[in-house]
Amino acid sequence: MQVSTILAYLAFAGAAASWIAGAVVCARAGAGPLAIAWPFAIGRIRAAGGEPATQVNKALVAFIACMLVGIAAFSASANLHRFAK
Repeated sequence: MQVSTILAYLAFAGAAASWIAGAVVCARAGAGPLAIAWPFAIGRIRAAGGEPATQVNKALVAFIACMLVGIAAFSASANLHRFAK
């Protein structure tokens, strides 16, 4: 019960960190005001090519993976807390 809750918090913290990393990479690559919402600027970054495009793709994969793990852990935690009471 506690492990799934901790895992959910860690996964969501990882998702936030990967979102920030993606925004920083997009800002350095010249995405402009779309750096905050960097998943919508991926086309612009891919057109530029090179190292920033690779880093943005890695940040996107990390974000999606963290969200999937976080949602699964949250679901398990919610079910375990419900059965414990």
